[in-house]
Amino acid sequence: MPGDNETGFVVYRLTDESADWARKQGNRLGDMLGGAKEPWRQTPVDDSSDERATSLWHPYDRDADMMAAGLPLRHPPTIFEYLEKYGFTIPIEKGRDQEADQAIQSGGSFYSYGKGGSVTIVDPGRGKVYFAYAG
Repeated sequence: MPGDNETGFVVYRLTDESADWARKQGNRLGDMLGGAKEPWRQTPVDDSSDERATSLWHPYDRDADMMAAGLPLRHPPTIFEYLEKYGFTIPIEKGRDQEADQAIQSGGSFYSYGKGGSVTIVDPGRGKVYFAYAG
């Protein structure tokens, strides 16, 4: 329904061939990927200089009472915080959040924002694609 908050997180495993192809692209992978509404960006997610990224990855930093988990003032972006941006949390299978956090906090992966508050993260090193939405 219009105005509803929806939150979701899906992990896709790439085939061995697809993961191998993605790894071979290296820093050119973002140029090789299509279908994104916005350009593909290299990780780590830079939320320190991009106002939009700050609001997407750290929506409650100015209002700590809104966060489900206590976080230090300056902290790396996490998939949990991205999903929690409207105050609605969902359970994530143990370890999947840590995998996604590693992908967004370190180099070697690519991400792109999509419609409806979504982000797609391609992690060739682990052979996975993470799709998160909070909209």
